[in-house]
Amino acid sequence: MTKEQLKREDVPEDLTWNIKDIFKSDQEFEDAIKRVEGYIAQIEPYSDKVTDGASNLLKVTDLAALAGEELDKIYGYAARSNDSDTANARGNQLLNSALLIYNRFSATMAFYDPAVAALGKEKLNDFLEDEPELQKYHFNLERIQSQSAHTLEFNEEKLLAQLEPAIDDAADISTKLDDTDLNFGMIKNEEGEEVQLTNATASIFATSSDPDMRMRAAKQLDAAYYSVRNTFAATLRGHVHAQNIVSGIRHFDSARQMNLSENNIPESVYDTLVSVTHEHLDLLHDYYAFRKKVLGLDKMYQHDRHVPLVSDAKLDFTFDEGKKIASESLAPLGKDYLGYLSEEFSNRWIDAAENKGKRSGGYEDDVYGVHPYILLNWSDVYDSTSTLVHESGHALQSVYTDKAQPYWYSHYPIFTAEIASTLNEGLLNNYMLKKYEKQPKIQAFILTQDIDNFIGTIYRQTLFAEFEHFIYTEDAKGITLTPDLLAEKFNGLFEEYNGPAVEKTPWPDDTWARIPHFYYNYYVYQYATSKAIATSLGADILEQKPGAVERYKEFLSAGASDYPVNIIKKAGIDVTNREYLDKAFRVFEKEVKQLKQSMEQPG
Repeated sequence: MTKEQLKREDVPEDLTWNIKDIFKSDQEFEDAIKRVEGYIAQIEPYSDKVTDGASNLLKVTDLAALAGEELDKIYGYAARSNDSDTANARGNQLLNSALLIYNRFSATMAFYDPAVAALGKEKLNDFLEDEPELQKYHFNLERIQSQSAHTLEFNEEKLLAQLEPAIDDAADISTKLDDTDLNFGMIKNEEGEEVQLTNATASIFATSSDPDMRMRAAKQLDAAYYSVRNTFAATLRGHVHAQNIVSGIRHFDSARQMNLSENNIPESVYDTLVSVTHEHLDLLHDYYAFRKKVLGLDKMYQHDRHVPLVSDAKLDFTFDEGKKIASESLAPLGKDYLGYLSEEFSNRWIDAAENKGKRSGGYEDDVYGVHPYILLNWSDVYDSTSTLVHESGHALQSVYTDKAQPYWYSHYPIFTAEIASTLNEGLLNNYMLKKYEKQPKIQAFILTQDIDNFIGTIYRQTLFAEFEHFIYTEDAKGITLTPDLLAEKFNGLFEEYNGPAVEKTPWPDDTWARIPHFYYNYYVYQYATSKAIATSLGADILEQKPGAVERYKEFLSAGASDYPVNIIKKAGIDVTNREYLDKAFRVFEKEVKQLKQSMEQPG
C-alpha cells in the first residue's frame, strides 16, 4: 500500500484556515490594493515637506498607518493563499501582487525616516506641543531619531527600498527550492508500506525505535539536500553578502550591529549567550552519554538523538486531543486567556493538515483588525501538540497586543515574541508531568521531550547563532561561503556541542542547508534568550507568586510600545545580566537528574 500526501482540495475544511475573514474574495483583495495606491498618492506630495510643520507630519504618519494596516491584510491574505499550496499559480500571483504594492509603499515612504531623523529632538518636541495628536506616535518617532546616524538621504533610502525585492530574492529562491522543488522520494516505513518522505514524516521516523528506520530516513533526507548543496550555498551566500553590503551602506560596523540596533539590543547579549552556553556544554555531553547508554547503542548519531528513551510510553494525540490538552495545560494563565484560545480553536485560525505543496514547518502570523493565523503540518506525535501550544503563544500575544495597542505598536519584535511561545511549552510539560505523575515511563518520556526541547531551543539555537555570526564575519572578510566551508563549520560546531557520545554522520551532511532561519537576519539567538526568560517567568506563574499572571498579561499587551529590554525588565527579567541564563541551565540540570531517577523506577 502506498501513502501519498493529500492534495489541497482533499483537506477537510475544518482543518484549513479561513482567509475569507480577511477578504471575502480576490476582488476585495484587489480593492484593498487600490486603497493603498490611494494612500500612496496622498503621501507622495509630502516627500519634500513632511517636516515643514507638525500638521504635515501628522497627516503623513496617519496615512502611513492606514496604509500599513491595509497592507497587513493584503499580505496576510496572499501569504495564506500561497503557503497552503506553494505550487498553486493563484497563490503565487496573489503573493507577487502583495509584495509589489508593499515594495511600492516602502519606496514611497523612503523620505519619511530621513526627514524625521533630520528633524532633531528639540524640533520634534516643538511639534509634539504644537500638534498633541502626534503624541500617539511619540515612541516610534523617537526610535527613528535614535537611528539618525544610519538613516540615508531620501534618494538613497528610495533606491534601497526599490532594491529590496532583489535583496530578498535569495531567501525566496531557497524557500521555493525547499518547499516546492526538492523531492525526498518515497520510503518504506516500519510496516513495509511505501510512504512519501517529507520533513514532517522524517521527524516521525526520527523517533522510531528501529535504528535502521531512523538511519534510512536520515540518509535519504540528507542525500536530497546534498544533491542541491551548491544551489543552497549560492542562495545563502547571496543573502549574507547582500546584508553585509546594506550594513555598510547604512554605516554600521557589521550586519549584526545593524539587525540588533533596531530594537536597541546590546551586542553583548548575543556574545554572553554564546559564552555562557559554552560554559554549560558539559551538561549536554553528560546527557548524550546517558542517552547512548540507555539506548544500548554502540554508536549514536545525530538521527538517534530524538528516539524516546522509553519506547512503550510514546504519546500520540490527534489534533482534537491536542487542542484539549493545550486548553488544560494553559489554564494557569486565566479564564480570559482560555477564552481567546477557544476562539482560535473554534473559528479556523489554524491550517492543520499537511498537504502536497504546503509550506513546511509551523508559524503564526497576525492580521491586525482580523485575528492571528497559525500554520501547522500536523502528525499525531507529541511534538505536534507542543508546536500547537508554541504557536498559540504567539497567537494569544497578538490578541492581547491588538486589543491594547494601536496598529503602529502592534508588531512586537521577535525578541519578545518567542517568550510567549516558549513559556507555553513549559506550562504544557508541567501539566503533562503532573497528569502522569504515577506513571514513571510516561514521565520519563515527557521529561525527555522537555529536555530535548531545551536542547533544541537553547543549545541548538545558540549553535545556529554562532554559525550565523561566523558566515557573516567570513563573508565580510571576503571569504567565499562554499558548501564545503559551510559544512565544515556547521558540523564542527555540532561535534563541539554534542560531545564525544555523538558520532560524526557516516555520509555527507549538509544540515546547514535545512535551516530557513539563516535568511531571517540574526533571528535565531532570540529563541535561546526567550526560552531562558520564559523559564523564569513560567516558574513564577506556576508558583502562583503574587502579581505574576498580571505582570505577564501586561507583557503580552505591551506590543512594540517600548524597547524589548525595557518591556522584559518590567516583567522582572534583566537580559543584560547573565543570571537568567544560568538559572535556565540549572533547570536543565535538575530535569536531567529527574529523568535519570524516573528511569530507575519500576513500572
